[in-house]
Amino acid sequence: MATSQAPTPPPNSAPSGINAGFWRRTAPASLCNLFTDIVGYEERQPRTNRQVETASLTIPLILSFGDPFEIALGQRPTAENALPSFLAGLSRSPVYIQSNGRAKCLQINFTPLGARHFFRFPMDLLTDRMLPFADVAEADLSEFVRQLEDMTGWEARLDHALAFVTQRLLQDAARLTPADHVLARLIQTGGRASVRTLAMEIGWSRKHLAEKFRKDIGLRPKMAARVIRFGQVLKQAQNSHEIDWAGLAIDCGYADQAHLIRDFAEFSGSSPEAWRTRLRNGSAGAW
Repeated sequence: MATSQAPTPPPNSAPSGINAGFWRRTAPASLCNLFTDIVGYEERQPRTNRQVETASLTIPLILSFGDPFEIALGQRPTAENALPSFLAGLSRSPVYIQSNGRAKCLQINFTPLGARHFFRFPMDLLTDRMLPFADVAEADLSEFVRQLEDMTGWEARLDHALAFVTQRLLQDAARLTPADHVLARLIQTGGRASVRTLAMEIGWSRKHLAEKFRKDIGLRPKMAARVIRFGQVLKQAQNSHEIDWAGLAIDCGYADQAHLIRDFAEFSGSSPEAWRTRLRNGSAGAW
């Protein structure tokens, strides 16, 4: 059975336009199907910072050591949306994030398989939700956070977090399910594999696959395929100065440019060019 592959890791620096420190540890090669990296982030200038994160297959655990983020799915956040430490599930909606310039956090980026193995519950419990860390923390996880809080340096924090996450994930072998096989095949094909064909590969009906896939992964297979395909577009667009959106749409498996624009609106909350502007300008052009 194929293993679930990791999403593309995020950039190696703080978002453009935000004055913040940024530290990172990547996952060992043997565990990159379970988590991609661990990031330390500390804002250095009191001001309003805004970010928008597109839909992806990453399930982040955010452990806050500063003022909480205001964060909301598919809409601009307010003070009522302030969240300190939390775990965020998969969603097709973009994530709108606002901070006051005093945010400080450690973020662990899991794959669906890794999150399910690390937290030991089905991923559909997280779909379209952000759960307070206190709601998912066992005693050893709470102790882990207390140890991080006692540390003052980011290098020490990240080394300790990497050791803890690695040890916890290695305690027992991750139990792969047929849904993990299907997700791996979707990733391998850039989201182009037929869900009907994949259901036949594992001997399930499409309906049964959709139900089990959502339970194990957090989205239905067709939605996961769309997010994967959209991720391919973003990856290529980020590395290009001049973009032929129509050509890129076809290269990544879209029927046409209009099809791509609809996914941009749903997964990023903007048009392709507005997303590019936001990428270049950071918080100044977030919304």
